[in-house]
Amino acid sequence: MHIFLVLLTLFPVKAPNPSRAMLYSAIFPGGGQFYTHSYLKGTVMAGLAVFLLSSAYVNYEESKKYERLSPSWNFYRREAFSYSLYYLGLYLYSIADAYISAHLYRVDSYFKEGNKKEKRP
Repeated sequence: MHIFLVLLTLFPVKAPNPSRAMLYSAIFPGGGQFYTHSYLKGTVMAGLAVFLLSSAYVNYEESKKYERLSPSWNFYRREAFSYSLYYLGLYLYSIADAYISAHLYRVDSYFKEGNKKEKRP
């Protein structure tokens, strides 16, 4: 996955394609943010995705140590489910954010460069 993110940074494009940004975020949360040159946002989303998935997995595995329907089993299963839902929210947010960032990339570059075409007397 790290190779995927490195390749996105090596081949920059002038105006990112919103559909491609959504696809990259669907493959891995944060991928679309790297594609739209939002490196800090992409790193945070990728880190959160890894944290949430690993927490869900650890809690699920911990629940297997207890008898079914015991208080500890319920606690760990509920925690695993919660982390899974948080990951789903992050996943959907990452896709939406990549789409919006790709659309606004042109607007941001327009204001950064300044409106050179229109000169007022």
